[in-house]
Amino acid sequence: GYNVLQGGAEGMILYNPTLMEMMSDSHWLPTVHLADGGPFLDFLNGHTGVTASWDVGEAREGVGDVMANFSSRGPAGQFIKPDVTAPGVQILAGGSPYPGDPLASAPPPGDEFMSIAGTSMSSPHAAGAALLLKGMHPDWTPGQVKSALMTTAITDVLKQDLATPADPFDMGAGRIDLVEAITPMLTIDETADRFLALGNDPVNAVHLNLPSINAPTMPGELTTTRVVENISGRRVTFHTEATAPEGSSIEVRPKNVTLSPGAKATIEITITSPVPGPQQFGTVYIAPNGGQELHIPVAWVPQQAGVKLTQTCNPTTIPRLGTTECLVQAVNEGVDDAHVDLYTEVSNRLRITGTDGNATITGNRTAERVGVTLSGRRPGVPSVGPGSLAGYIPLDIFGTTPIAIGDEQIVNFNVPPFEYAGETWTRLGVTSNGYLVVGGGTAEDVNCCNVPDGADPARPNNVLAPFWTDLDGTGSPGIFAEILTDGVSDWIVIEHRVRAWGTSDLQVFQTWIGINGTEDITFAYDPADLPDNHGMDFLVGAENKLGEGDLEEVLPTQDLRVTSSDASAGDVLTYTLFLRGQNEGDASVTTTMAADTVAGLTVVESDLQIVPRR
Repeated sequence: GYNVLQGGAEGMILYNPTLMEMMSDSHWLPTVHLADGGPFLDFLNGHTGVTASWDVGEAREGVGDVMANFSSRGPAGQFIKPDVTAPGVQILAGGSPYPGDPLASAPPPGDEFMSIAGTSMSSPHAAGAALLLKGMHPDWTPGQVKSALMTTAITDVLKQDLATPADPFDMGAGRIDLVEAITPMLTIDETADRFLALGNDPVNAVHLNLPSINAPTMPGELTTTRVVENISGRRVTFHTEATAPEGSSIEVRPKNVTLSPGAKATIEITITSPVPGPQQFGTVYIAPNGGQELHIPVAWVPQQAGVKLTQTCNPTTIPRLGTTECLVQAVNEGVDDAHVDLYTEVSNRLRITGTDGNATITGNRTAERVGVTLSGRRPGVPSVGPGSLAGYIPLDIFGTTPIAIGDEQIVNFNVPPFEYAGETWTRLGVTSNGYLVVGGGTAEDVNCCNVPDGADPARPNNVLAPFWTDLDGTGSPGIFAEILTDGVSDWIVIEHRVRAWGTSDLQVFQTWIGINGTEDITFAYDPADLPDNHGMDFLVGAENKLGEGDLEEVLPTQDLRVTSSDASAGDVLTYTLFLRGQNEGDASVTTTMAADTVAGLTVVESDLQIVPRR
């Protein structure tokens, strides 16, 4: 608007390219703002010489509780995020009448109020609500405050299309309802020590006592618990139930519990979803007598993890008194050794008549193989030695625009599939400190100043390090990322142009990663400007995701090539059961596996049909 005004305009039509929030702007001249510019553009494209006029505006009813299109979506790590949502669009509040530069979106001078949007508006709603709850309940822990806000939140929220119900990765437990949050009757809490112990544990994080449940990998059946505390000051009986999409179920036990003031109860929640499929959501409800109904959002992805279980029966149609064979196989595709127990049960129209000896028959309809340790898959171990591809080629000669990166930062890229240490990867994390994290990383993988002595199982792992030391992207070109080709093969090329920390000395080097189906990784250096560690600790080399590899404190004098040994597959356990059809009709064979490296039980089922004898 400021720019338009400088051009002499008397007014402006501002439109959103697609339907979005009626986001406010810093208007310097009369403006009409269209939430959805599509129909407007269609009209203009079909008409010429049109003059428009407007009467005085009229207030109309809008739609509340709609997720903003800019709102970040979950999950985050092992958890449902956000926890809750709060108003963040068109929030009116006081503003300075002495703004800054209009080219930086500052409003016209003299305005004492602003209507703006963003996390910076939603966040104070949540913080203020939490502060008020803490003031009214000074003995509550932060976990209890969060529990009250989440379990009482309003769930009648829409996605930004104004039609689709929002899910827990949009809104968390829902939109804060502060009136209800004041008196929830029951709260859920967790300790800092258990957060520290389990928060990053893919097997056990689901068991943290939070007012939400997330199972990113749910292999068939998973049981977890939540402990609730009666904070109402009186004796309370509450009823539990749950909802889940078709094909899955959530069972809550016990159904009814009576609690004295200050007493706690453990509720058991079992998610069952035997068929692999997309992301699913459900809800656990806890309804105290005489109080508002509380809810816990549940999210899970039906898929196997770590140790994969398969079952194949052939034939699947057999005559009465005929036979079939079922092959059960467990493969450890994880890197950790797994201790597994397998149990197979057949429905009552079938009988187990024998086995190949790798399982124990425990009854006419049951068999098992328990107490087995399956060694994990081992990635290849990288080593680094002299070797060049195309040498150092500055990426800016191809018109590549640098990506700004500051100090102690990581930037993640989704990239075409490439091979490293015996596995295929599609994501790269590039740190400001001169190394890459294969598979992507987080702030936990950024290490400037505690550089290990060499390859180390501590994070970061899966590292490609052309020059790992304390580097700083602030005030330097930063990171260049490009895909180059010679007409036959393609390479992902990452170039660092960052300063040695505390100096003005620019450190320049590249990582070339082939995307041609084989491991093809080189480090390229400018021979006229080789890296200099300026007396700081540093490493050059590579390691796999287990922290095995070749990382040394030797300054590079030439280009280097990464070469990994062959990866090895994990152990496989198989057994065959011989079955006889007893009675005509539908039958089933179900195998359940417990593995200490997998959250929940892995369940596979085979359907058989028993037909009349000819």
